Order: sequence, then structure tokens, then C-alpha cells
Amino acid sequence: MITVVVVLVLLLLLCVSAVVADRMCAGLAERRASEYLSEPFGRPPTVRVHGTPFLTQALRGRYRDVEVSGDGLRLGEISDATLTAHLYDVDLPPRELLGGRITSLPCAHVDGRIVLPYGEVARISRIPGLTLSFEKQRLVATAALPVPGVSQLARVSGEARLTVVGGAVWLRVRGLSVAGISLPSLVLSQLMPSLNVPIPLSALPFGLRLEELRPEAAGLLVCARADDAVFTAAP
Repeated sequence: MITVVVVLVLLLLLCVSAVVADRMCAGLAERRASEYLSEPFGRPPTVRVHGTPFLTQALRGRYRDVEVSGDGLRLGEISDATLTAHLYDVDLPPRELLGGRITSLPCAHVDGRIVLPYGEVARISRIPGLTLSFEKQRLVATAALPVPGVSQLARVSGEARLTVVGGAVWLRVRGLSVAGISLPSLVLSQLMPSLNVPIPLSALPFGLRLEELRPEAAGLLVCARADDAVFTAAP
């Protein structure tokens, strides 16, 4: 009976040791990978290797799903963006994991989600007094514009749509109304050109190409992807 108990305890210790070793190796791989993924953030991002058992992936030198996340990202004129990306089929050979160093980290595919603050999007639009707010599952734009027949700037609002046209981002506003004033549709239509403007969005990090824009409560969600990406280690 004592022998059986000892065997069970030893098996339990082996299982616990395997789990601890697995997690320690995963942590090492996450730190190694962060060396190649820090450039857009200016500091090592949060990296998480998914998939178990990890040791099997480490021995093969190929990782199925590596998640990268960070905030404070700067995209051209836009500040304080956040990025979450999943890198699939990442190559990190065992010798590099255990202390060697190479100059690049390739992966087969990247899915990225970038959240842009509405205040930053409104600022770079150059529309006077523009604010963007997420209300009742839609994006509302409000701006101060000169209105024909009105002696001062009026608050104009409508539903904002951000779309990708020929690789460029455009802001368009429909369903215009002027606070406290009833205006004919002809006058409102004259205001439309002032609210239909391009948004200067710079190149996305990690070689991502823009696929879709979607308003959410946290900000403007940019969905992007890349294939056959290669990341370079930070100096």
C-alpha cells in the first residue's frame, strides 16, 4: 500500500513539474518573441503563446498562435491607439529560443485589431469642432459649421460612416440636422461636402493591410491582416 502511495506521489510530482517546465518554456518564448515585436510600441509588448502542450511546439520550432497586445501606439498623427494581433505559424527554432539570436521572426499569417480613439480621429479630420461619439450602436458626428441664413456657427449632427475607398479612409455623414433650427433639405445638402472628408491614416504596423472599419464603444476598430510577415529584432 505504501509503495502505491509513493508511486502516485511521484507521478503527481512529475505532472506538476511538467506543467511548470511547460509554462517556464512558454515564458521564455514569449520574451524572445517580444524582441521582434516591440518596434511599433517603442517597448516590449505583452506576448502570449497559445496552445498546449507548449513543449511540443518548442521542439518543432513552430508556434500555432502568438498573441501580441499593447497600448500607447502611435500611427502617424494618431496617438494612444491599442493593438491586439494574433500571429499564426510563427517560426522560432529551438536554438534561438535557448539563447541564440537571429535577425528575423517569420510567420504565415497575422490578424490585427487596432482601436483608434474617437477624439484622435476627429482631430485629424480637420473639421472645425468635430466630435465623434458612439450612441445606441451607431457613430454620431457633431460639428460647428456655418449654415446659410444663420449669422453664427450652428451645431450640425448626423450619423457618421467611416469607409475604405481605394485604400483610403473616408468620413461621410448622413441624416444631417441642425440643433434648434428647422432647415429645408436643400440647405442641409449644401453642408454635406464639409462633412465628407478623407482621414489621413498612416501605414499600419506589422505590415498589416486595412480590411474593415467598425465603430465600437471603445473607439474605431480597424480590422487588418497580413500574410507571410517577417519581423525584425529591435536593436
